[in-house]
This record gives sequence, structure tokens and C-alpha cells, in this order.
Amino acid sequence: MLNTRKIILSLLALLMLIGSAFLALSMAGYGIYSTYAHQLYSVTARDFHIPAGKDPWGTTFDSNGHVWLAIPSCDPAPTCNSNTPAGKIAEYNPSNSSWMNTYQLPSGYAQALFLAFDSQGRLWFPMPMNNSIGMFNPGKNTYQQWAVPTGNAGPWGVAVDLNGKVWFTEHYTNKIGRFDPVTQKFLEVSTPASNSHPYGIVIDASNNVWFAENNSSVALIGEYTSGGKLQEFKIRNSLVSGLTPHLITVDPGGNIWWTEGWVGMIGELKVGQAVPGTNKGVTEYAYQKVCGNCSTHTAGMSVDSHGLIWFDDSEQAIFGSFPDSGSGSFTTYNTPTSHSQRHDGLRVDGQNQIWFN
Repeated sequence: MLNTRKIILSLLALLMLIGSAFLALSMAGYGIYSTYAHQLYSVTARDFHIPAGKDPWGTTFDSNGHVWLAIPSCDPAPTCNSNTPAGKIAEYNPSNSSWMNTYQLPSGYAQALFLAFDSQGRLWFPMPMNNSIGMFNPGKNTYQQWAVPTGNAGPWGVAVDLNGKVWFTEHYTNKIGRFDPVTQKFLEVSTPASNSHPYGIVIDASNNVWFAENNSSVALIGEYTSGGKLQEFKIRNSLVSGLTPHLITVDPGGNIWWTEGWVGMIGELKVGQAVPGTNKGVTEYAYQKVCGNCSTHTAGMSVDSHGLIWFDDSEQAIFGSFPDSGSGSFTTYNTPTSHSQRHDGLRVDGQNQIWFN
């Protein structure tokens, strides 16, 4: 499905215009800032070829601002070939535009898809092809992995909570899981639907776990509260083909946003208005289709420190932003390489630079 041009990791450098004009707009109100947000950015984009392997996937950042990239060298659609060698993880330094290290996962490991650092600087990654959670300690150059209790669970998205526990979605067996590095024990929580296909996952400021249920016949946003209660929220009251929630994020106001796959939209749940079992508080926003003879597929998502929600469309070869106020308009950009098939790895770093694979 994804072509070989996916070997390109793109950098979008967002240069903020800081000065009196910005301050004046900010003082005039958040809505004005959102409406004119595109005027506050000077956008440039560059491509960087990865140092080895193919099919770059998830990205994350360490405390030094280095970009870490999972390179499975296969496209899990829905699984990689069992003969695929263990994947790689690469480290990029934006300050001097260089790849610092490429780490080959040891024999007996599989392919990392998504990545997340904990507060101790350890890198966590699910490996759906061998049903394990992996950890790399860069300071000690050591690896560990733990098998997920449910067989063929397909651990997929990953996030680390405020207590250092590692959460992940179980894409093939309709659960979310938690691993405690201290006790080295797992907790698994099933969704009511047996075909929910959990995908992206994120932790909010209150340590609640949010995740996207990716199957269009389910199409729900799930929450596992810090108190241990599973809740689900409808996106629409009537299900439609192609509505497949993918990646999920939390905006600065604590509201939840997600990409919607084949329907060319992003969605928002205003948490203060949300009622489990309904779609109260949910708004969907459609962006313009810019290509002629192609479909849309909204996949990656992240948010910058100013409240712009960033997303990419892997079919249209575009990325773009939308203000988290819900007012204003979409701004979209073409990727430097046409037909580049950006996918799930879009992330915003601490400098408001947008990285995607």
C-alpha cells in the first residue's frame, strides 16, 4: 500500500514571527489569533533520507530535542512477513542536521512501529509482530522485551503516563494494555466491542488514557479513567464506511482530537460537554480535497504549543493545521516530495517543528 518513497523523513520547520504584531493579535483574542494563525508562520519544508532500512513509521523526541524514528522495514498491512528481520531505530540531531545513531534491534526482537520515552530516558516500543513490548535504554545501550499476556494481541500505539506506566493499544484483540516497569506486571482492559481495533493512544493531564477505536463499524473514542473506569464516546450516531479513527492527541485546553481515516476529517471531543455513550461534545471538521483522482486518508496528528492541530493526509500528499478553537480555517501544504505517502508518524517537537515520515 505504501510505496518506496516512504523512505523519506520530512521536516517542517515552523519559524514563529515573534514581535509586536503577534502580541497585538494575541491581546485581541484567541479567536483572532486562530483565524489569522497562518499569517504568523513562515513555513519551509525539507526532506531527509533515513540512514538505513525502509518504511519509517513512528517518531518521538528525547530530552535533548533529538528525533527518534522507528524503521520496521516493512508495511504492517495488517502484518509484516514473518521472515522480516528485526527492525531498526534511528536518532537524528536537528541542530546539526545529522543522523547520530542507527540502532539495530537484537535477534529475537521484531519491528517497532511507535515510540515513547519515559521520564528516565528509556525508549518504549510495541512490537505487534512478536506480540511484545520492548524497551531500549540509550544510556546503557541495553534492550529488554516482555511478551503481552494475550496471544496475538498486536500491541500498536504507545504512551507513558504520569506515573511512568506504559500504555498500549492491542490492535488485534480489542483491548488496551498497561505495563508497570517496576513490578513488571501487565493490566489488560477489553473494549465492549469484539472488533474495535484500538489504534492511537494518549494520556491527558489528569492521567486519563484516551484511545481511538479504529474499525468503521465501531468508530468510538475510548477513555480509561485514572480511577479505572472504561468509557466510550460516539463520533456519530450513525456509522459510515471509512470513518476509521487513527491517531489521537490532547490540546492545551484538555480536549481530545483525532484523525478520521478515509472520510477526510478530523474530530474533537470537548471533554467538559462529553456524555459517555453519546456524541455530545463531538464536532467533526472537514478539510478541502486538493487532489483530482485520489482519495483521502487522514492519519497522523499532533498539536503545537499555540493550539494548532496538525495532521497529514497520506493519499493527497499534504499536511496541514486547524485552530483548536474550532473557528477559523484549515491551512494545508504540499509535501516536498509528491506522492510521498506520509503516515502515522507526525509529531510536533518542543520548538514547534513538525516532523513526519
